[in-house]
Amino acid sequence: MSELWPALGLAVLACCVAALIGRFLLWKGPRDHPDGGRKSQAQAMPTSGGLAVFFAVLPLSLVMLLISDDWLSFTYIALFASCIYMLVMGLWDDLATLPALPKLAAQLIIALGITMVGIRVEFIDLGRHYIELGVIAGVLGSAAWLVVVTNAVNFMDGSDGLAMGSCAMISAGLALLASLTGIWDVATLAMILCGGLLGLLFWNGRGKLFAGDTGALFVGFYLAALTLIWVSRLETSVWIAPALFIGFLSDVLLTLIWRYKHKRNLLQPHREHIFQLMIKAGTSHALTAWIYAWIAMHGILIAGISFALPRGTAMVGFFLLLAILYFISRKIRRSAIEHGYLVP
Repeated sequence: MSELWPALGLAVLACCVAALIGRFLLWKGPRDHPDGGRKSQAQAMPTSGGLAVFFAVLPLSLVMLLISDDWLSFTYIALFASCIYMLVMGLWDDLATLPALPKLAAQLIIALGITMVGIRVEFIDLGRHYIELGVIAGVLGSAAWLVVVTNAVNFMDGSDGLAMGSCAMISAGLALLASLTGIWDVATLAMILCGGLLGLLFWNGRGKLFAGDTGALFVGFYLAALTLIWVSRLETSVWIAPALFIGFLSDVLLTLIWRYKHKRNLLQPHREHIFQLMIKAGTSHALTAWIYAWIAMHGILIAGISFALPRGTAMVGFFLLLAILYFISRKIRRSAIEHGYLVP
């Protein structure tokens, strides 16, 4: 509990630092040019806002680890090094678009690396049954989780404040849940990340500064890894992790399935995500971002409730939320086809 006030102070400082660096990026940062495809802006926009989050969050997180007893470990050093790798790859992609498959392969390599050094879960729960996976399956499954969440955040970073706003909500929820369960290092790091994201949202939420692949890859990877560390340390239900990211995962998964059924190229950029169809239908960027943050809040609620109920609650809650979002997405797609926003 003694770590709470320093963590809150560093979170506020991260917010201020990220907002100031964001202001500098508006002035001198890279520009994202429209491409007539997935990028819908009418003119070149400041991008790589993830730099603001990175330089606000990681140095302050390192300070907190150094001043706290027994928090700094090789696991966190490996995680921070991996985050630098993801940031550089994202920045490179912002400056000169990288091919999709080599970028995916690079992400998989770094994900396998940090899962091998200990950031992994070696169990899965199916209902009330608890199954030990072993090291190999744990490494492969945990690496897949990191890559999937990282790319889900990246895919959803196409509307002002949506991806970073939802990540801020998830990191706040993770900070709360980790503090309630006594995992104070994860709670503190998630709190600082939330502060940095709120600082970026001062610009990103108003459409003045894009997070870019720099932000999406770094934030998605870091937040997915912190969630993995918390679940592993607590040995709680693995379904809590996807429940927290239900807004991202449901949109990406259901969109991929829809595109596969309609024989689309799955690697080709597109504007067929649910959030993109909502915006085409006239929903504002701000309202769309709030809706996805609201969905994330329900994932956090499912995660919290699962601690007070029997094992299996988190899995049931996750699939219940997924089913609700499936029916909502069907209705939105049907309406988009009827109004000409989506070609079947």
